[in-house]
Amino acid sequence: MDIATAPVSFHSLNLSAETLSALDQKGYKAPTPCQQEAVPRALGGKDLVVQSRTGTGKTAAFGIPIVERIDMAKDVVQAVVLAPTRELALQVADEVASLGRGRGVKVLSVYGGDPIDRQIEGIRDGAHVIVGTPGRVLDHLRRKTLRFEAVKLLVLDEADRMLDMGFAVEMGQIMEYMPAERQTLLFSATIPLGIRGLIYHYLTEPEWVLLSEDQIYVKEVEHLYCLTPKLHKEAALYKLLEYENPATSMIFCNTREETRQVYTFLAGKGLAAAMLSSDLPQKKRERVLHDFRGGTIRHLATTDVASRGIDIEDLSHVFIFSTPDSPEQYIHRAGRTGRVGKSGRAISLISAHDLMNFNRLVKRYHVEVTELELPSDEEVLARKVDRIVAKLASEGQALPLEDFFEFGPIAKNIAEHEHRDRILALLLKKNFQPPPEIEESEPDPAPLPPRRDGGGAARGGFRRGRRR
Repeated sequence: MDIATAPVSFHSLNLSAETLSALDQKGYKAPTPCQQEAVPRALGGKDLVVQSRTGTGKTAAFGIPIVERIDMAKDVVQAVVLAPTRELALQVADEVASLGRGRGVKVLSVYGGDPIDRQIEGIRDGAHVIVGTPGRVLDHLRRKTLRFEAVKLLVLDEADRMLDMGFAVEMGQIMEYMPAERQTLLFSATIPLGIRGLIYHYLTEPEWVLLSEDQIYVKEVEHLYCLTPKLHKEAALYKLLEYENPATSMIFCNTREETRQVYTFLAGKGLAAAMLSSDLPQKKRERVLHDFRGGTIRHLATTDVASRGIDIEDLSHVFIFSTPDSPEQYIHRAGRTGRVGKSGRAISLISAHDLMNFNRLVKRYHVEVTELELPSDEEVLARKVDRIVAKLASEGQALPLEDFFEFGPIAKNIAEHEHRDRILALLLKKNFQPPPEIEESEPDPAPLPPRRDGGGAARGGFRRGRRR
């Protein structure tokens, strides 16, 4: 389905004044094609399967119908959103809460690693919407601290992940508590054939809204690969980070051990880096994401915990340190950049061992990738020198006059000193000290392993030619 234009504003969707005001406060001026197609159908009571690329506004596409359909006269749970990760559950809960604030909709996030007493109190306080991960939601249902009798709307966000083998048992158990008469909405960028049977098991005569069937991956993202020996991947990554100089970047690894290895290497090089994986306690994971969004952390080494729906504004670069197991994982990793029409670069570090699997992944969804030549040490150093000199010159121009009078004679004396190079190197070293490392802590329980599936050969794949 090709949507050429979107309506001028959200008014054409016949939304309440309170929701329109909330959208305006969030700076949402016009619906995306995903919202334009999904919202009216959802408000009409249809079961929906919505396939739309990452960064196309899927959360608001189901968040708007949720807040519109809540009966404010009843302080009971009326809508449930299930998400595969805690981070995504928190992000969705914040979005839905902001959309429903004008109507007074109460939204509660429910996930492991968070005090259960807080969640029980929120449910008793009359939460209208529950946004949670399957494990903790099922825990509440078994404890009978959460009841679904009044639920009229269920949303599965990142539906391909929610219906794969990792969550299949929990999803089946949760569905036993759901009313038979309900509306169910499924949203995802990728919908593998393997989950279609479950879709028809859980949904009633669903309407399919396929907005990215022909091109799953984000059009605005440039997909690149860099050939490098496996043992030299950390050094190659550091070179690319220094050469590309992204304001922020995500670096995806397959395991927690790789994530820690990459983080340790980058932090040791003086970069403002952090790590995110399941062995960090939930509070620390939330703090890391907060600091990353705020710019204190520039480079985030992460497992697929951050590949599903986590929205970082103006993330220009994604580095795929280790080749994922499935084509869907690649699409979701690369889709963290290029959000809502912005451009981005997804750079995969490929060793000889990765070549066959990587080619299979990109062919599955017709992704055209181009080889990126690794810059030389001299090229990286030249870029770094130019960047530091420009930064210091800019700050020097803004130096208050009194500081110039105080430090000017010292600077002049250094410039004329026979050891000026060493003095300047010492000052620069003190000015560019590495950031402190994140302290170690007891790990959370390991998550269920990701699904492994194959991908047939199709169009797309490697495009020869080197890029910088």
